[in-house]
Amino acid sequence: MSCLQKRVWLASLVLAAVVAWPVAAAEDKPKESGDKPAAEKSDKPDAGKTDKPDAEKPAEKDPFVVPEGSPKELIDYIKGLNRTPLQNLEMMKKARKAVLEAAEKILAGKPNNEEMEFGVQAKMNMLDSSEQIDDFAAQLKKDGHEKFARLVRGHSLQVQLRKLTMGKRENMKKPIEEAVKFLEEAPPQGSDIGLALMAGRMSEMSGDNDLAAKTYGSLSKAFAASEDKRIAEFGKTLEGVVRRLTLLGNKMTVEGKVVGGEALDWSKYLGKVVLVDFWATWCGPCVAEIPNMTKCYELYRDKGFEIVGLSCDRNLDDLEKFLKEKKIPWTIVYGENGPSPTVAYYGVMGIPTMILVGKDGNVVSLSARGPQLRKKLEKLLGPVEEKKEAKEGEEKGKDDKDQKEAAEK
Repeated sequence: MSCLQKRVWLASLVLAAVVAWPVAAAEDKPKESGDKPAAEKSDKPDAGKTDKPDAEKPAEKDPFVVPEGSPKELIDYIKGLNRTPLQNLEMMKKARKAVLEAAEKILAGKPNNEEMEFGVQAKMNMLDSSEQIDDFAAQLKKDGHEKFARLVRGHSLQVQLRKLTMGKRENMKKPIEEAVKFLEEAPPQGSDIGLALMAGRMSEMSGDNDLAAKTYGSLSKAFAASEDKRIAEFGKTLEGVVRRLTLLGNKMTVEGKVVGGEALDWSKYLGKVVLVDFWATWCGPCVAEIPNMTKCYELYRDKGFEIVGLSCDRNLDDLEKFLKEKKIPWTIVYGENGPSPTVAYYGVMGIPTMILVGKDGNVVSLSARGPQLRKKLEKLLGPVEEKKEAKEGEEKGKDDKDQKEAAEK
C-alpha cells in the first residue's frame, strides 16, 4: 500500500470483511482406537468424576462496544475492527457508529500529531453528510487545527464531486472549479492528490474538453510548484494530461522500442491513419477492445490504416507471452526498462486511451474506441466491403444461433 493509499484506507472501513472474529471454542481430543472411557478403566465407582463444576465458557466479546483507553489503544481498536466480518447492514451500521465514537475519543484524549490525523480521518470518513463534514472542518479551524481543517474540507469537496457521477453534465462545472480553487489556495499536500485526480476525472467526464484542459492546467501548476519532490512529480504528470487533451488538430510524438526489434521510427507512419493505443495485458477493457481493433485492421490496412500499441505493462516477459498467444498483428512499443516514455509524456493515467492520428500527422480523435473507431476510419479512408467469406461466416453463425434458440423454445 502506497503512502497515498494509506491516507484514504478508512473510507472503505465499514465494508471490510476479511477475518472472522475469534471465538473461543473447546475442542475434544480424539480418542485413540481401542481406548475405553476413563470411568471404565477403574473399579472405583467415582473414578473419572470431579467435585468441581464444569468450567463456564467465556462470553463472546461484542466487537462494537468501544473501550476506554489512550489514543493509541483506540487506534488499535479501530484497526482490529477493520478485521471484523460485517455480514449484514445492521453490522455495518454498528461498525460505522463504533468507529465514529472511537475517533471522537481519540480526538478528546490529547493525541499527538500522528494520532490526531488518524482520528480526524476516521471521523470524517464516517460522517453521513456534507453538512456534517463541513461543520467538523469549521470546528477544527475554530480550535486552531488549520492543517486538519483543510484535510476535512478537501474530503468534503471529494464527496461533492463523487455525487456528480449521478447528476447532469451541465452541473459539473461549478463543483470542479471550487475544488481547483481550494487546491490553489495553499501549497498542496499528499492528501490533496486524490481530490485533484477526482476533479480532473470529472472534468473529462463532463465532455467539455476545454474545461478539462483548463482544470488539469491549473492543477498542474499548483502541484508542480511544491517543494515536495513527490508532489512536484505529480504536477508534471498533470502537465502531460494537458499535453494530451490539447492534441486535437496537433501533431503527436511516439517513442520507444518495438517489442523484439529496434527503436520505433514514427516518421514512417506519416501518410497513414494511425491508432495509438495505450493499453496493458492486465487491463480487461483493453483486451476487450482487441477483437474490434483486429476487425478494423483487417478491413482498412490495405487502405492505409496502422495500429501502434503502447504497452503499459511492467513486465516485458508477460507482454511477450501475451503477444505470442494472441498473435497480435500490429506494432507494439515498449521502453528500455519499462513502458514507453510517451505514456508519461502524455499523462496517461487510465487505460485504454485510444488516440487516432490522421494522414497529415495531426490528431483527429482522443477517444477512437469501440464503434467510434470504425466510423472515424470510414470517414477518413472511405467505406470498405467486408470479405465475402467473413460475411457468410457471420450469417451462418446467426442462422445457427436462431435455430438453437428456436429448438430451445
